Amino acid sequence: MPTEYAGVLAIPLIIGLVEAAKRLGMDTVWATPLSIGIGLAISLGYQAAQQVPGSEMWLNATVWGLALGLSASGLYSGAKKTIEG
Repeated sequence: MPTEYAGVLAIPLIIGLVEAAKRLGMDTVWATPLSIGIGLAISLGYQAAQQVPGSEMWLNATVWGLALGLSASGLYSGAKKTIEG
């Protein structure tokens, strides 16, 4: 998978992690620096892991799986709030 796609797929992961940190009590002032830090960590980790022979299949599956899972949980949460509201 091209790195550009992995970057786009990492966006829901970053949003989910920052939202979880806010719900655990993190001050919202730190949301932007945390987003940047997580984005850098994911990008650097992805690039480093690509250097391992045969790892691309596992990297792709991990990034797609996390993006799909977070998207589905957001869809579930949104639908639940709509029905309850």
